[in-house]
This record gives sequence, C-alpha cells and structure tokens, in this order.
Amino acid sequence: MPNVVPKKPDSLLCHAVKLDPRESYILKFEPLASKSVAHHMNLFGCDEPGSDLPSWTCGEENEEGHRLPICKHGPPRIIYAWALDGKPRSLPSGTGYRVGGTTGIKYLLINLHYKDKLSPGQTDNSGYYLEMTHDKQPLQVGHYILGTIGEIPPMTKEFHADSGCNYDSKETIYPIAYRTHSHNLGVVTSGYRYRDGAYTEIGRMSPQLPQTFYDVEEPNMNITTGDLLISRCTMSSQRKFPTNMGPTNKDEMCNFYIMYYTSRQEDIKDEIMCFRDHNSFHLKDYITTLPPNISSIVGLPKFERTDPYAV
Repeated sequence: MPNVVPKKPDSLLCHAVKLDPRESYILKFEPLASKSVAHHMNLFGCDEPGSDLPSWTCGEENEEGHRLPICKHGPPRIIYAWALDGKPRSLPSGTGYRVGGTTGIKYLLINLHYKDKLSPGQTDNSGYYLEMTHDKQPLQVGHYILGTIGEIPPMTKEFHADSGCNYDSKETIYPIAYRTHSHNLGVVTSGYRYRDGAYTEIGRMSPQLPQTFYDVEEPNMNITTGDLLISRCTMSSQRKFPTNMGPTNKDEMCNFYIMYYTSRQEDIKDEIMCFRDHNSFHLKDYITTLPPNISSIVGLPKFERTDPYAV
C-alpha cells in the first residue's frame, strides 16, 4: 500500500501493480502486515484495476458516494488471503500460481480491510513480498472455496453455517493447504471430502487463530469426480441483533479455502466456488452421518474470542 491513510474504521482500500506481460509463477507469499492495523489483506488478480489511482476505496461507497470496483471487468481472482498475523507460505517444489501470459491476470491487487483510522501523521505500507519466476512449473495452483450466505440469529450459543457441493469436474485436484475465515463469531471451521461412505478431513481450525494456509491433514489425498465436499462454520453469538454475512467487522463471513495443485496445462481462469444459504441448507438434511469432530476444538491450539458487539 503506497502510504495510504484510511479515513474511517472498517475502510476497504485497494492498490494495484502491473505485471510483466510474460507468464510468471508465484512460488512464495510473505504478508507484510499486522493484525493491529488490518482485519484482513487479500491478494487478487485482475485484467484491469477498478481505478487508476494509487489507492482507492473499493467494495464500498467512497466519500463522494461512488462505488468503485476492485477490478474494472468482472470479479477479482483470489490468489492469496491473510489475517491475524498469519505466517508466510511457500508452495511445494514444482508448483506455482500462474499469472501473466494468457491467464487474464495482468495486475496484482491488494485489497485491505483496515481496523481503525490511523494516528495523525501515520500512513500505512502493508503489503506482500512475492517470490516469482518465469520458469514454467509443471504443476499450477488454484483454489476451491466453500462458504455461506445468510443471517446468524441473535443470542445463539452454537449456530452451524453449512456448505456442500458435489465435485463434478473431470479434472483430479490435489489439496495442499487450507484456510479458515470468519470474523468475531467464528469458533471453529472444518472441511471434509466424502467418498464411498467415508470422510477424510481436509482441515479444521479456529478462525480466531492466525489465518494462514495450513497444511492439509492428509498430504496425499485427492479430489475427483463424484466426491462430495462439505464445510461447517460453528458460530456463537451473544449479540442482541441478527448478524448478516458481509465485509465489515460487524458482519460475519464463513469461508473454507482449499489450495490445490493440478497437472493441467490450460490456464485456470476462475476459482471453483460452493456457496450455500446457511438458513436453508443444512448438512443433516442430506447426509445421515457427519464427522464426529466437525465442530470440535479438541486438538486445536488455545485461542481467545472477543466481540465488541456482544452484550
């Protein structure tokens, strides 16, 4: 971020950098940010940024009442995401996230959700350090994202936000890492592959812990045609009002990211997404037996959960 100054709490600001037009591969992501400044910091790919300004208010109305997009044409491509002082992530040898060339990603773009206004005279330079190469990598990296929309009811000790989709692509993918993302109400988020009557845990973590990409539980697993992928965000609300899904700290999110690699040579043009309305979609209505640890925090590092909007 080029010495930006967020004007209000919960500011959403963007900054774009033009890429070398040659095909490139990102090999390592190192966030340069602090949870004391940022709620989260996403790295997106665009064919053209939503503004020519060095930085701009994106995803919400600016001071003039205009809503400038993140990308000028179409939705942004998710490349990486960070929150709560998550650690750097190197990709396995022989893999890389392909950008430039024929991918349609001509710009890399930071989308940063600030916590508060800065102190007088203070500016922010949060960002990413990326290790990249023009050498072709035999395996390319992509994302499968499970998530929910809907509303979380008030004063609810345990609320389940469920998502699930059949994997219908003919292309086998190999998960290498996962990331969980929620705001203040999230307790634990988990994701599983269901095949031949058995569950394989992809990952389980509290979103109150550093939100980075963690190694999958089964390093040699794959996802292929006919598999069912499910996720659950277990939430707890001590608010007197319902909580909507949205970008601000007063809203909530329920996302389970699967980072995978594939041997396909064609460009990955979009993330694979599975989003459900958690007020009408419930896993118990579709599957008779769920993993016993789907909402468990047993085995996870200790964490604290605070909510400024709780009673």
